[in-house]
Amino acid sequence: MTRTIPEGEQGMILVNVLMFVAIASGLVLLMINREEVALDRSIRSREASRALAIVRGGELSALSALQRDARVAPEADYPGEPWGAISENGIAIDGGTFDLAIADAEGRFNLNSVRRDLDPIPQLLFLRIAKAAGIEEDKAVAAIALIRERGPVQDLRPLAAFLPAEQAQLLARMVTALPGDTAINLNAATPELMAVLFEPDKAARLIAIRNRQGYLSKDDLAREDLTLPGGTRFKSDHFWVRTRATIGGTVQQGATLIQRVERKEGAQSVPVAVPVERWRNAAIPPEVPGLVG
Repeated sequence: MTRTIPEGEQGMILVNVLMFVAIASGLVLLMINREEVALDRSIRSREASRALAIVRGGELSALSALQRDARVAPEADYPGEPWGAISENGIAIDGGTFDLAIADAEGRFNLNSVRRDLDPIPQLLFLRIAKAAGIEEDKAVAAIALIRERGPVQDLRPLAAFLPAEQAQLLARMVTALPGDTAINLNAATPELMAVLFEPDKAARLIAIRNRQGYLSKDDLAREDLTLPGGTRFKSDHFWVRTRATIGGTVQQGATLIQRVERKEGAQSVPVAVPVERWRNAAIPPEVPGLVG
């Protein structure tokens, strides 16, 4: 015999059923969301790993190009050489894009050169650079003392923190911070620094020659009745390379300071290109060349 369920109880049963259905639906949705989150994380992780591998691959291509250049054309360095041609802008790769910028790092005065003992030339040159940037002489002298006492410095940010923005920006176009003691490559020197190294009209003519033929030489200086300034030359040992890989929704950037050094191979010394320091993403210092886009 079937018992008739009162209407009130029928309503309660329906409410309970709907409540359990809602709970079950919520649990299923939560499980699906967790699976989607885990899947998204897995995809992003794979994308990041692949993008980072591509970034490192860009660094390796720069190392190879710079090492080859040092062995076949050691007399001078300028962007028109084959190493400068490896730059890429938004080149399509499987699943994304790739960018690479390579630049001579010795186109600016190296702040750490003021630590050189028994040679006042770097300190005197820095004082001239500071004056051109509008920095008072006492501040420049204090900066030299600080770098000599606590250096070497790794980048310009500690120095820029004590300067007005305009002075810091102008100074950054003329100075850098590299390991050791380096000379200025006139083939990469900025226009602002060239105007400090030479009289303004001479600097303008040299820049025009450099723009026209891609490089400068001792003969170019001689035709302008100029000699090579102390602390300058036409080649470099340090270079920046910056790479960016975009895979799906993941972007990885890397920057490397590359140095060319002499290494013993048997009875001979041969030039090799080695990474000195690496940075990733937000840690990349401001003096590293930017990427287009």
